[in-house]
Amino acid sequence: MSLKSERELSSTNRDRVSRAKAAAQSQNYDYAINLLQAALKDEPLYFEGRRLLRAVGIRKYKALSALNRQMINVQAAGMGMKLSTAGKKEPAEQLALAEEVLAVDPFQFKANTLVAEAGEALGHPEFKAFAYETLAEGKPEDKTILNTLANTYMELKDAVKAEKTYERILKIDPRDGDALSGLKNASAAHASRSGGWESEGDYRSKLKSKSEAEQLESTSKVVKSTEAIDEQIGLTFAKHEAEPNNPVHSKTIAQLFAQKNDLASAIQWYQHAFESGGRIDSALEKIVGDLRLKKAEQELQELIAAHAQLTDPEQQAQYAAGVEEKRKEINEVRLSQAEARVRAHPNDGQFHFELGEALFKMEQYKRATEELQLGLKQPSVRYQALNLMGLSFMKRGMLDFAIKQLLLAETELPVMDDLKKEIAYNLGLAYEAAKQPDKALEQWKKIYEVDMGYRDVAQHVEASYGQG
Repeated sequence: MSLKSERELSSTNRDRVSRAKAAAQSQNYDYAINLLQAALKDEPLYFEGRRLLRAVGIRKYKALSALNRQMINVQAAGMGMKLSTAGKKEPAEQLALAEEVLAVDPFQFKANTLVAEAGEALGHPEFKAFAYETLAEGKPEDKTILNTLANTYMELKDAVKAEKTYERILKIDPRDGDALSGLKNASAAHASRSGGWESEGDYRSKLKSKSEAEQLESTSKVVKSTEAIDEQIGLTFAKHEAEPNNPVHSKTIAQLFAQKNDLASAIQWYQHAFESGGRIDSALEKIVGDLRLKKAEQELQELIAAHAQLTDPEQQAQYAAGVEEKRKEINEVRLSQAEARVRAHPNDGQFHFELGEALFKMEQYKRATEELQLGLKQPSVRYQALNLMGLSFMKRGMLDFAIKQLLLAETELPVMDDLKKEIAYNLGLAYEAAKQPDKALEQWKKIYEVDMGYRDVAQHVEASYGQG
C-alpha cells in the first residue's frame, strides 16, 4: 500500500485535518491532536498527517513547565510499558497505540520505535526515519539515536541527510568510528549520484570505448573537452569502485570536476578524499573551503544580477533577502576556512588574524578579540588587528579598551594612508561614543587635512565651524 496525500482522504478526514490545522494555529493543541489521531486511525498511511500530529505534540510539550514535563515523562513511561505486547497486533493497531503515548510525550522512546517498526512492516521505511528524527530532536546529543538515523537515511538512499547526520555526530565525538566510517560511505554515495555515475548504467557505457579510455589514461596531454573529461572521470571512477577508501582516486575525480567547473561535484569528491584520508590533510580541507567560497560567490553575483533586472517590489524583496542570506553563507564559509587553518597552524599569527576577522563579520565579537590579540604577533597585520580589536570592543560596549587599541595603532602608524584614515575615523567614533567630542573632532580633522572627501569627515569638521 502506498502513502496517502491529504486530497486522497475521505471528506470526513479532510475536514478533521482542516479543523486540526486551525486548532493548532490557535494553540488548541489537545483538540488538534484528537482530530489528527482520529484521522490517522482511519488512514494510517497518511504520512504528512502523522508529521503534523507530531509537530503539534512537540509544540504542546515544549510549552509545558519543567515540572510538568517531569510529571508527563513519568506518565508516558508507565504508558510505554504497556507497548511491550503491541508486537502481536497488526501494524495499524500498533501505530494507534504508539500515538496515544506520543500524544503525552512525543519523545517517548518505546512509542517512537514502535512507529518505526510498524511503518517498516507496512513497507514504508520512511516511518523509521521520521521516528528517529523525533527522538533526535528530543535527545540531540545521543550518538546511538543519531547513528541509527544516519543509517536509516542511507537505507533510504538519502546520502545528503546521512552526511549531515554523521557530521552532527562527529561534532559531538570526533572519534566515533561508526560515524567516521558512515560519513565516508555517505560522501561517496552522494558524490557518485551527483556526478551522474549511478543509475545510468555501467560507467563504461559513458566511455566511447574501453580502448579509448585506456589510451586517454596513458596520455599526459591536457584534458580540454567536456567529453574527454567525462571519459577520464569514468575511468577513475572504476578505480574508486575497486578502492573506495583510496583518497587518491577521489582527489583525481574532484580535480576533473573542478576542470569542468562543476563546483558542487568537485566539492563533494574533495570532501570524500578528505574523509577517506582520515580528515588530516589540511591542504584538502583548504581546497574544499576555497571551492565552497568560490561557488557561493558565483551564486551571489548571479543573485545580484537577477535582482538588478527585477521591477516587481515583492520579487525584489525576495531576491534582496536571498542576497543577504548568500552573503551570510559566504561569511560562514570564510569562518570555517579560518578555523581549519588555525587548527592546522596554531602558532601562525596571520591565520589567527584571519579567524578574528571572520568572527568579527559573523558578529562574534568576544571570540574575535581573542583571536585578533593572537594575530598581533604577525607584523604584517598588526595594525589591521588593532583596528578590528577596537571595533570589537566598541560593539561590546568596552569603550576604554576600544580607544586604547585604536589610539595605539593611530599613534604608531607614521603616514596617513588608507589604513590610518580608517583607524583615525574609528577612533573618532569611539571618542564620540565615550562622550569626548573634542577628541573625536581632533581625529576627524587629521583626516580632513589630507582627504576632505573621506566618508563624512567634512560634515563633522565643517559643522564644528557653524557650516553645513
